[in-house]
Amino acid sequence: MERIFGRCWLFLVHTSQIPKTGDYFRTFMGEDDVIVIRQKDGSIKAFLNSCTHRGNRVCRADRGNARAFTCNYHGWSFAPDGALAGVPLENEAYFGKLDRSKFGLVPVTKVSEYKGLVFGCWDANSPSLEDYLGDAKFFLDVWLDAMPGGSALLGETQKMVLGTNWKLPVENVCGDGYHLGWAHAGAMSAVQSMDLTGLNVGNSGVDLDGGLSVAGMNGHMVLSALDGVSGYAFYPDPKPILEYLEANRQTVIDRLGEVRGKQVWGAQVNITIFPNLQLLPGLNWFRVYHPKGPGQIEQWTWAMAENDMPEAVKAQILENQCLTFGLAGLFDNDDGDNLTACTEQSRGWRTAQMDVYTNMALGRSGKREGLPGDIAAGLVSEHNQRYFYRRWQEHMMAETWAEVPTYNINSLTAQEAEHA
Repeated sequence: MERIFGRCWLFLVHTSQIPKTGDYFRTFMGEDDVIVIRQKDGSIKAFLNSCTHRGNRVCRADRGNARAFTCNYHGWSFAPDGALAGVPLENEAYFGKLDRSKFGLVPVTKVSEYKGLVFGCWDANSPSLEDYLGDAKFFLDVWLDAMPGGSALLGETQKMVLGTNWKLPVENVCGDGYHLGWAHAGAMSAVQSMDLTGLNVGNSGVDLDGGLSVAGMNGHMVLSALDGVSGYAFYPDPKPILEYLEANRQTVIDRLGEVRGKQVWGAQVNITIFPNLQLLPGLNWFRVYHPKGPGQIEQWTWAMAENDMPEAVKAQILENQCLTFGLAGLFDNDDGDNLTACTEQSRGWRTAQMDVYTNMALGRSGKREGLPGDIAAGLVSEHNQRYFYRRWQEHMMAETWAEVPTYNINSLTAQEAEHA
């Protein structure tokens, strides 16, 4: 908790979830309960959801609009800016000596936004959010900035408790295209309507030239097909969304360039922001994993859409996200069973001594002109998993941010300087 969730920038809320003054959203940073609230001046602040008297929760609702947060235990109340606003029997019991300025809600040390995504960080010595995201922004923009209207989360938070270590679901999504045709064979048979780089039911084939495994971006990773449409391969009827892609393709090319506009926007893309945020444009889900003690997580999922999409397309996206990766989703239940079993098996004394074998595509990665990161071919690879565990180990071994290595391989800034 201290070296990963107490140090890294963590996703808190999408700005679309708290549009008005006083709107708040309750979330977690690791296992710390946090309130994120829109201020009068439009800024966003975040605080520990803990009364500074006895540590009780001051907010129990998941979200809402509030003019104050009041503790159920002794009645201390706090203003939206975190200031201690009221204390029952303040003069009688504290004899007017209580210094309210010292007992406001504990603020999250740093709060910053990137194109609608609000992150928080406890470590004052962390890099800025912009620097933390680094070249991963190149791919994030395919989702957040492809169209002029930006993006928003749809529907309510879909919460699921899973008996798994938090690293396993991150690994599963950050680079594991290998399991798709096997673990999800039944789901694919039910809903697949288009090709996805040759990945077939039963893992009978794959096209390694049709995708990228991108890592080496300070712990962030991307898995991307390059066909510009396969993000919607698991829609029983992708026609309305394909029409939307075709109608807006040139707009995206103009904003993001040929590679991202033609090949990445609309393709199956898995984006991982270390440690616990994952976005899948195409399947259009947005997910955070909150650790809940050893061997358990709470998985939060939303559907995500571009604001410029027609309402009918947004409705289809929400419906398909629930069908595939919702609480009863066809794909999510496959993953949940496998991840839970891996965690349970690892409790065994002898099993816990086994190595994790992640050698697929080892030594077969490199640079590609115009793209950031260390890149291996294809969606079927274990290239990204190796970088994920490497980043986890680097943070665990580092006493401070100054000891955390930086490796923004093949950085876009360096490429631009080279061509200047």
